[in-house]
Amino acid sequence: MSKKLSTFIVILVLIAVAVEGYFLFQTYQNPAKKYTGEMEKITLGVEKSLLPSLVWIAENKDYFAENGVEVTIKEFDSGRAAFTKMLNEGGLDMVTVAQTPIMFNSFNRSDFAIVAAMVSSYNDVFVLARSDRGIAKPGDLRGKKIGLTKGSTGQYFLGLFLSNNNIQPSEVEEVDIPAGKLAESITAGAVDAISVWQPHIYNAEKALGDKSITFPTRKIFREDFYFVPSLRFLQNNPEAITRFLQAVKQAEDFIEENKDETVDIVAARLGLDRDFVASVWDNYQFGLFLDKTIIQTLEEEAKWAIQNKLTDNTEVPNYLDYISYQYKQNLYQG
Repeated sequence: MSKKLSTFIVILVLIAVAVEGYFLFQTYQNPAKKYTGEMEKITLGVEKSLLPSLVWIAENKDYFAENGVEVTIKEFDSGRAAFTKMLNEGGLDMVTVAQTPIMFNSFNRSDFAIVAAMVSSYNDVFVLARSDRGIAKPGDLRGKKIGLTKGSTGQYFLGLFLSNNNIQPSEVEEVDIPAGKLAESITAGAVDAISVWQPHIYNAEKALGDKSITFPTRKIFREDFYFVPSLRFLQNNPEAITRFLQAVKQAEDFIEENKDETVDIVAARLGLDRDFVASVWDNYQFGLFLDKTIIQTLEEEAKWAIQNKLTDNTEVPNYLDYISYQYKQNLYQG
């Protein structure tokens, strides 16, 4: 290659680098403009926990407004509480909720639908017990009081936990307690153990110190968390839901690329110790999806409810009727 040609190639490369640098600088100096058209509105019931972290990031980064949707967030101590309010009282267009409340309500109503899952985890729900009540292994739970929120994931997880440890449901006493009161209840000694998700387990561990024992989940249950609107809102506001999910997708991308900042934001939003959030963060797989495991888990939960006579129904609902796939294309995979 001649010297002149080599010099010419070098000049072209330098020009290309300069042009790319200019456009990157312009993008940094002039980020994408916020949406300026008419805003869609959603009132969203959100469980105050780690599970809806995509919501906390989208809120913090103003992604909702950027996508033309005004989201009013109302906080609840459980997805079940938010879901129950949306179905029975109104005032909410969409909620964040796990499988079990959906399963129980599917036996007698169909005025809601899953539009997307936002996270899955095998290590979010645990059974925690007071070791000073003579509980050192799962079998020691026989004859003990276990606090849980009936109709929630905590109830289903306890059922799996007992079955996997050859303990009959009749051998323990289940005590129905709101999720936000479970840590307080076991600390006060009202119950001997609790079955619940984070950060309630963390709060109980922190309060009890060396008087607590938390049993491994052994990955017996994949907990999912969903965006679930009422059927009326789903049918009448497709644009609002599309924009909402676009904002959540932005939050997903942010989480993938900015773990440390994400942990900072979520810990501050929930008022949790930053080191705790960092220590459990990898237990959660954040991202929008719909997969066949959703159907399988709902069916398994429904069979469990029927077998344990927690419902008068005897047939498993068709859960394909409770999922809306219309937003899947171009928004998320799975």
